[in-house]
Amino acid sequence: MAEARKGFDLVALDDRRRIVCSRGGLSETDAVRLVAEDIRPGVVCIDSPPGWAHSGRSRAAERELAALGFPAFPVGADPGDHPFYRWMRAGMGLYQGLADTYPRYRSGALRDTAFEVYPHASAQRLAGRRRPAGTTKTTFRRDALAAHGVDEAQLTNLDRVDAALCALTGLLALHGCFEMVGDPLDGVVVLPELSR
Repeated sequence: MAEARKGFDLVALDDRRRIVCSRGGLSETDAVRLVAEDIRPGVVCIDSPPGWAHSGRSRAAERELAALGFPAFPVGADPGDHPFYRWMRAGMGLYQGLADTYPRYRSGALRDTAFEVYPHASAQRLAGRRRPAGTTKTTFRRDALAAHGVDEAQLTNLDRVDAALCALTGLLALHGCFEMVGDPLDGVVVLPELSR
């Protein structure tokens, strides 16, 4: 996910975990068209919250992630045009652009919905451990993908690596290997669950 000026990064995986699309610098319009008309994935996974908290300084999702050992930026009420939150606002626009084809996931069946994924947490879940001291975020996340059969060498930057982590989390979720944190009102985050 990125600010609108930088564009969106998109990675799609097939059922064999092969990269079938890897694109960057996409406008919201291009990203929506590519996903909804060309790729038509089983789920859409977005590295951004779907909306602002309805009350309080954070959502239940951030509090539950922290309790699991995955601290995340708090998503409170709409802060207005604050530069830091532009990436979240861009992500929220993507959810809105996809809503007719991929409505926001709240609970129940995941197929043909869009939901939030947190790449930091996904990488640690997939690796089965925390990132060791001295290992870069990029190396750790690439290694987590490679360990699960994704050819990470095709991914040109950390944003694409994170997009691939989102896609892999979505594939696992379609097979019932997921855990959900948060609540349907403020937004849920889907995490890989490998023990099933």
